[in-house]
Amino acid sequence: MKNFLTIILLSLVSVAVHGEEPGGKVAAAKEVLVASNAKAIFTEARKQIESMTDQALAKTIPADKKGMVERYKKRVQSILDEGLNWGAMEAQMLDIYQRTFSQKEMQDMATFYQSESGQAIMKKMPKVMAESVQISQRQMQHVMPSLRQMFSDMEAELAHTEVQKQ
Repeated sequence: MKNFLTIILLSLVSVAVHGEEPGGKVAAAKEVLVASNAKAIFTEARKQIESMTDQALAKTIPADKKGMVERYKKRVQSILDEGLNWGAMEAQMLDIYQRTFSQKEMQDMATFYQSESGQAIMKKMPKVMAESVQISQRQMQHVMPSLRQMFSDMEAELAHTEVQKQ
């Protein structure tokens, strides 16, 4: 009984020292995700991934094989549903927020996201992110030829050094 009371007292002291309620960090993290429209942002990113894979399939599979394109689109959808879904992502995001931020910091973030300015930012952020991804893709198109050449040079150099060893 004495040990039980000691544990309870230590828990209360810990809460008082850190200013965090037991379970409060979980609630604060959930509040941040809701206030920041994290699910909507995730959904938008997921749509972009689906669009990119659809485009890749359309480029890879000849136009006369439309049935094949549709079949593979369904397979991609199934893979994404299983491995890239909000339920799994939300649990990981909650963990990251709880490990990274204090309860007060998360409460302050949620308060900001619920403000007029915070709401405006969160409504516009998916568009900002989508355009940022497009910029990155365009930049990568400029970089890819140089990277391909570099890897080709590296492979040639490796092949040359292997021949010299023999």
